[in-house]
Amino acid sequence: MESGTHSLIIAAAGAAVAGDTILGQITLPANGPYLVHQAFGTVVNATPTAAQAQLCSGVIRSVSGDVTPNPSPFVFPIMESEASLGATINRGQCQTTMIPINWQAAGKAVMDLILRQYVVSTVAPQAVMGVIFGKKRPTGEPATNMDAVRAAVAVAAEAAVGVITLATSAKKIVGIMPVIAQNGVVVTLEELIGWVRLASDDIDLAPSQWPFLSGYGAGLGALIQGSSGVLMRYWPVDIPVPGGARITVTVDLNTAVTNAAEVICYLLYN
Repeated sequence: MESGTHSLIIAAAGAAVAGDTILGQITLPANGPYLVHQAFGTVVNATPTAAQAQLCSGVIRSVSGDVTPNPSPFVFPIMESEASLGATINRGQCQTTMIPINWQAAGKAVMDLILRQYVVSTVAPQAVMGVIFGKKRPTGEPATNMDAVRAAVAVAAEAAVGVITLATSAKKIVGIMPVIAQNGVVVTLEELIGWVRLASDDIDLAPSQWPFLSGYGAGLGALIQGSSGVLMRYWPVDIPVPGGARITVTVDLNTAVTNAAEVICYLLYN
């Protein structure tokens, strides 16, 4: 693993009952220690139901005991929508929660990522949670260049988005901005949530898994309105790169959709 900013994700379903569900475990790479400096989470309805809010928290728990200070408790908010009424429910939007943190973690440190649901869901929601880490905290410096790739994606499997070739003057990537939006007809009971992965033959970026800035819950009924707006922020990073490096972007959706979604990933660099 090269120096720079890295991210690990768990994408999984929650539960239909209220309470805690372990979405999965993440294990940091060897060659620590690391500064874990951001936690994030997104949750969306898979089947919206009248009189049911989608109100959750993310919980992160150290399993191996080599994260300091001990992140217990560490509970942060994740919410898609309040309750609705009727046989038609429009899509909800969950802007990805971004929480700055300050943990030191050893190489191979293990953490549980937990979704805490406060109310019952008729069908288990879909969630993405994770942490961002590296040897230092990114400074959020401004960019001189910005480029993007896009693809139409419908499958719940890793799919190509495209390749960004950085300018020959490039020295570091300073921001990653993955967005997704439904195109075509919105189909009932289809949520939109997932993440992108960056890779390169010119530099070792792994692990480099980044959630979309917003997820979109499923709608219900025949006349579903799409959710308006996309969160226009980016993940600040500090990833040294050689000039002219080729960055491959792939995407993975939690669940498939009938009509392809538009996936666009922007990279900010200088």
